[in-house]
Amino acid sequence: MADDRDRVIIIGAGPTGLTLALLLARAGIRCTLVERNVAPQAHPAACILNTRTMEVFREIGVAKDILEHCQNVFERANITWVTSLSGRQLGQLSAVPDDPAAVLALSPEHATLFPQNRLEPLLWEKVSQDPLIEFLSEHNCTSVRDSGNCATVSLKRGNRTLTRHGDYLIGCDGASGRTRHLAGIGAKDDLLQPMIGIYFTADLSRFVSHRPSILYWLLCKDVSGVLIASWLPTEWVLFTPYFPPQQSPAEYDGDRCRHLVSAAVGSSVVDLDIKLVWPWAMTAMLCDRYRRGRIFLCGDAAHAFPPTGGLGLNTGVQDAHNLAWKLAAVVNGVAGPALLDTYETERRPVAMKNLEHSVANFDNMGDLLGVIGLNMRMLARMQAVLRSRLFTLLPLRFQKNVLEFALRKAQARVAVFSADNDRGARARTELRRRIPGQAPHYNSLGLDLGFTYERGAFVPEATPKPRVPDPVRTYRPTTWPGARLPHIWVRKNGMAHSTHDLLRYDAFTLFTRSDGRLVWRDLVDSLRNDLPMSIQCLSIGPDRDDDLHDPDDAWPSLSEVEAGGAVLVRPDGHVAWRSRVVSDASAAELRAAVLQSLRLQAEQ
Repeated sequence: MADDRDRVIIIGAGPTGLTLALLLARAGIRCTLVERNVAPQAHPAACILNTRTMEVFREIGVAKDILEHCQNVFERANITWVTSLSGRQLGQLSAVPDDPAAVLALSPEHATLFPQNRLEPLLWEKVSQDPLIEFLSEHNCTSVRDSGNCATVSLKRGNRTLTRHGDYLIGCDGASGRTRHLAGIGAKDDLLQPMIGIYFTADLSRFVSHRPSILYWLLCKDVSGVLIASWLPTEWVLFTPYFPPQQSPAEYDGDRCRHLVSAAVGSSVVDLDIKLVWPWAMTAMLCDRYRRGRIFLCGDAAHAFPPTGGLGLNTGVQDAHNLAWKLAAVVNGVAGPALLDTYETERRPVAMKNLEHSVANFDNMGDLLGVIGLNMRMLARMQAVLRSRLFTLLPLRFQKNVLEFALRKAQARVAVFSADNDRGARARTELRRRIPGQAPHYNSLGLDLGFTYERGAFVPEATPKPRVPDPVRTYRPTTWPGARLPHIWVRKNGMAHSTHDLLRYDAFTLFTRSDGRLVWRDLVDSLRNDLPMSIQCLSIGPDRDDDLHDPDDAWPSLSEVEAGGAVLVRPDGHVAWRSRVVSDASAAELRAAVLQSLRLQAEQ
C-alpha cells in the first residue's frame, strides 16, 4: 500500500480471520491477512456449520458452494452409541428437529456438515482472489503494539522480518495463538481433558451404511472416545483422551494409532491410512476482555469451548460478522470510535452463554457413564491427582502404573455394555433410557438463531424480552431490539429474496408495512442529509406499490409492530430500533436511533 499503513491487520487465517477479511473487503475496506502456515487446515477439525454461520457465508458468497459440495446432512444427522463400529448399537439420537420443515422456514440457509479441511481451502481461494485483501502466508507474528494512533505488528518469514502498521489489529489466531498474550489480555482458562485426534482414511461403509451418523460414541473396553464421520464413509477422526504428564503425544506412533483405530472399528482395517495425529487440549476459556486499544480478539483467540455442542467455529464466524460492519463504519468515518466498544459488549455475553452450554454438555455426558458407576467428577479427581506436584515427584514408572490401573478399572466397567448376560442387558436398557437427555447437546436452535444482545449498538426497549420455555432448543422470531431480523421470503421484480438478502453493508434498512409506507419514506427522505449512514426504506406487504411483495402475509405478525410501525435493522441483520406506530415524533426518534446505534449520540 502506498502509505505502508493498512486499515485493518488480521492475524490468523482460520475460518474467523478469513470471514472477517472477506466481510471487510465486501465493505470496501483494505486489509492484510497474516497466516503462519503455508496451506489451509489439513485436519477435518470443526465440521458443524450452524444456520446463522451459513447466513454469514451467504453474505460473502460461499454458502452455495458449501451446500453444493457437502454431503446430505439430513441423511446422516444421527448420533449413535456403539460398543465398536462393527459391534452392538447401544442407542441412537436424531439431530434432526421434530419438524424439519418448520425449522427450514426460519432461514434462507440451513445448518450442515462441512469439515474444516474442505471449508478453509474454499475460503483461502476466495481471499486470494480479492484485490482488497493482501494475504501473507508463512508469516509468524512476533510482536504487537498499540502506539496510540496505530497498531503495529512485527512479522517474520524465514530470515526476513517486516513491520506493518494499521488502524486496527485483530487477533484471530486461535486459543494457542500469540496475539492475546502479546497484547497482555488475560483469560480464565480451565483444562477439561487433553485429547489425541487421529485423522485417518478407510472405507468403512460395510460398518456404517445401515446407520449413517455424524458421531459414533465408543463404549468399548479397548478404546474410549468418539469416532467423527468427517466424510462418510472414508474420512474419520478418532478422538481419544490421554493423560499428561504420565502420557505424551510422542507415545501415539503409527502402531499405537493403528491399534486404537482397529479397536474403535472392532475389526482390522486393511486400507487404513493414518493422515495426521494431533494432540489437542479440550479447554473452557473466555478472555477477560476482547479489546485493548486498537487491538481486538476474535474467535478462538477470545474464547475456546469444548466441542460438545459444535459452537466454537460458529461463534467465531459470528464474532467476525459483528465486528466487520463496526470496523467499516469507524474506518469510513460514519461512526464514532465508541462503536467498537460494543463489539465486546454484545459478543462476550454470547460467548459466555455458549461456553456454559458446551461445558454443561460435557458434564451431562457423565449421566450416561453413571449407568456403570462412572462420572465426570471421578475423571476430574483423577486428573487432579495425576497433575499434582506431589504425585509427579514419584518415579515415572510408578505414576504410569497407577494410571494404567485406574484406566483398566474403568474399562472393565465399560465392558459391561458388551456383556451377553442380565447385567449387560440391564446396563443397555438403562443407557437407552438416558440417551434422550443428551438432546440439548445436538439440538440448539435457540442458541443458533435466538441469541439477543442485551446491551450494545441499538436502542433498548422497556418492553419485556420475549421468552421461550427452552432457550437452548427453541427459537422464536422477534424484532425486539438486539435480536436477529426474522427471515421471510418476499418477491421483488418477480424474484424471491430473503429479508436478509435485502440488507446493505453500508446502510441501515427500515422495513415498514403497507399502511406506513409513504409516511416513512418521507421521513427517511427528510433525514437524508442529516445522517452519516444512509437508510434504505423498504415496505413489505400485499400491495402492488410495496417494494417487497409478501405472498404469505407473514410480515404483519413477525414485525411485531402495528400497521403504521417500522423496524430499523443494522448492516449485520440485528434490529437497531423499532417503532410500533408512526407519530409526529417519529423523525426525531429515527434520527436518534441511527446516531445512537453508531455511537454518535449518547444513549437516551
